[in-house]
Amino acid sequence: MTALHTLDDINALKETWQIECKLALGRHGEGALPEDVWETYSAFANTNGGDIFLGLRELGPAEYELAGIPNPQKVVDEFMAGLNNPGLVSANVLCIDSIGIVVIDGKSLVHINVPQAPVYLRPVYIGNDPLTGTYVRSGEADLRLDPDRVRRIQSRVRNQLVSKS
Repeated sequence: MTALHTLDDINALKETWQIECKLALGRHGEGALPEDVWETYSAFANTNGGDIFLGLRELGPAEYELAGIPNPQKVVDEFMAGLNNPGLVSANVLCIDSIGIVVIDGKSLVHINVPQAPVYLRPVYIGNDPLTGTYVRSGEADLRLDPDRVRRIQSRVRNQLVSKS
């Protein structure tokens, strides 16, 4: 898990296959959950996990500034509501301490640590159809899997579960 405590930590930050940064200010600048956060959530859960930081503005490649979120609890509440909505995402893989609000230089950001999903919950997908809503992480990108790859994952998961019983 990557932790941010200072502006120097933010200056050293780079998006990778385990780190994603999003602005999350919303239309009115008070804070809102970005719609594409669910693709990253699915990708991290289906790959090796990772950290999502909300409240950082990307200035260029590997360069971020702390924009902050004026109402971070609103963003956390939106995320938690989505996690527990089976029409939005297939599984909640987070622990109680997976989401936190971090204050740096008087500005708040939201840190979400997404673990890799247990085998029996994979694939973790958004929407109601795993064939169209399953993502994996590749480099800095969240990639939607094609239906054939999703079916292979589902088959592999079934085989692993059967062999353990």
